[in-house]
Amino acid sequence: MRYSKRRKLSVINHSKSFEEMHPEVPLWKSPFVWLCGLAGLLLIGVPLLLDGFTHRVVGVLMVDVSQSNQPFQDSLKALCRQYSESLVEGDIRIQGKFADVATILSNQKFAERDRLLLQKQCQQVMVLPAGVGKIPGTSLLDALSRMETEIQHQQSLGNTQPVAAIVAINSAELVNQKPQSFSLIKSKIERIVQKGGAVAIIGSSVNLENQLSQYLMQVKNTQICTYADSQTCVEDLFEIARK
Repeated sequence: MRYSKRRKLSVINHSKSFEEMHPEVPLWKSPFVWLCGLAGLLLIGVPLLLDGFTHRVVGVLMVDVSQSNQPFQDSLKALCRQYSESLVEGDIRIQGKFADVATILSNQKFAERDRLLLQKQCQQVMVLPAGVGKIPGTSLLDALSRMETEIQHQQSLGNTQPVAAIVAINSAELVNQKPQSFSLIKSKIERIVQKGGAVAIIGSSVNLENQLSQYLMQVKNTQICTYADSQTCVEDLFEIARK
């Protein structure tokens, strides 16, 4: 009986001494908990911090929906998706279509919740809106004029951020037998880029590319690309405008 009591006391004393030597660490003092918390903060905080340093832009997409550009529907759907993926919350998005005349379909602030809808709408990017394509021809000048008007409207509302403008066009064709004035086209593009903006003209026609290159060679932040190069072209465009 005495032996049994002594043994119990020995076990109890041993337990006490172990607890004294290895006290239980409160959960909030655990290094593992702190590491998990830090990782969580970094996971949430870093994207928010980077987003805070991202400059907002006026993102423009004007698409030539004339008959000459219809064979390139797949390339234009891809370009439309690239545009929508380049937008961030708080950008202004301006979208329009043109052929003989130009029309604006949207001019509003972009919200992340809109992205999926925009990408779905890209499937209809080559559908002609009412009033466009009544007569043959593609007016690049009219597209740039409408774009300029919409940009000025946003500036009047206090949205003076740089412009990242994409014009997708196959060829600047005659409208009502009137040739395009490339000197006017140049002056409109110069006004768009003068405040840190950038313009990308993307198409399939080598002739148009050669024509525009002659006039726009000295205009800063202006790219002329093919549909095959559109991904890189759009990425460079938004990178320049967000600097």
